[in-house]
Amino acid sequence: MKRKLALALAATVCSASGLLAQDVHQDLSYGPGERNVLDLFLPQGVEHPPLVMYIHGGAWFRGDKAQVEEYDRRKRMNEAGIAVATINHTWSQQATWPAQKDDVVAAIRFLQENAGTYGYDMSRFAVWGQSSGAHLALWSAVLAAEDDSLGIDAVVSWCAPSNLYMLWHDRLADDVPGGNEKERLPSPETNLIGVDAQQDKPAADAVSPDIQAAKLPPEAALPPILLVHGDADPRVSPLQSKRVLDVLSGRGSDAELIIVEGGGHGGDPFNAAVQPSLDFIIGRFRADGAS
Repeated sequence: MKRKLALALAATVCSASGLLAQDVHQDLSYGPGERNVLDLFLPQGVEHPPLVMYIHGGAWFRGDKAQVEEYDRRKRMNEAGIAVATINHTWSQQATWPAQKDDVVAAIRFLQENAGTYGYDMSRFAVWGQSSGAHLALWSAVLAAEDDSLGIDAVVSWCAPSNLYMLWHDRLADDVPGGNEKERLPSPETNLIGVDAQQDKPAADAVSPDIQAAKLPPEAALPPILLVHGDADPRVSPLQSKRVLDVLSGRGSDAELIIVEGGGHGGDPFNAAVQPSLDFIIGRFRADGAS
């Protein structure tokens, strides 16, 4: 399913519950690496809240877990009674793939093991990522289809690079002006995998969540996935998310694509995408038996 989202929806807000983060736990270590840390925000007055793990963007080589504060995402999730864990991961200049994928699994396992300590409910758990973090969020869906003990109820993907071989080609093929003629060399995706992503298709495909989702056996169930992409994104073509939707639709998966009208690679139009993203997550929590 695909729908368009205009900036006029930006005035939509969560229910005015007045809830703020009550307990904040910063720089909790979930692994041995320098950047294997996460922050945890628990909503006030909610016993055993569901949890969303947020993964920041930054082309796999920069960025920080504080990105969740953009568009008031952390605040609005807490106001909706949802706990938030926002993670840092290994940068590509520190280690190439699969270090970043391994970090995602390690963070989820840490959150599972410490649910009793901090009081959130891992039986209602979602992953939300932006840009390169959305690439990792989509990977979490693939991993959950392979191993249901990861227990992911929903994934939200904003502006994901999902097919690393086609990333440059899609920018050339789309109708978005700019972004094609000033490509950084080596590209961020090449730095991530350690070989030229435009030349080594097998290596790029092995790191592309759309390719790996298509290879899953028919009985492997992906969690519900919401894809969000700007129609004017000059960095990651909207064709990338359309590719993912085609794969998911072909598998009969619960999937939806929202096209943000006037949206670049983020920016003000994405304020309008926060509430639909929250609604998607909460709806899948309820579908999974949550009250």
